[in-house]
Amino acid sequence: MSDVVTAIQTAIEIAGKLRNLSKKVGDAEFKMLLADLSGELADAKLEVASLKMELAKAKEQLQQQAERFGQQQTEKPILCEGAYQFPDEPGFFCTACYDTKKQRVRVSALSGPFAAFGKWQCPSCNAVLG
Repeated sequence: MSDVVTAIQTAIEIAGKLRNLSKKVGDAEFKMLLADLSGELADAKLEVASLKMELAKAKEQLQQQAERFGQQQTEKPILCEGAYQFPDEPGFFCTACYDTKKQRVRVSALSGPFAAFGKWQCPSCNAVLG
């Protein structure tokens, strides 16, 4: 990225030298082309500055996501009544979904005749837990 900025800065300096030479030449078309070149270089420099700001913002977001991901990885679930519980979230979660896909899927309590098969059912993978 700094190579691009350096190249643009060098081009701006060259355009300045050409502007000084144009005073001697006196050709109107040459002066117009030189003015266009200077304008385009200025636009390029502004665009590079804008891209640098966007890159910095993206890096910051990536860092925040990496920190959140690191926190999720360090939070160990607690096995309780055949399902997982997490200290930061109320309720019970599917062990199969968390163990295989690292997804926290809240389970539903089984009632009536289905309670004989287990205590919880996952709405995502249909696993019966407990």
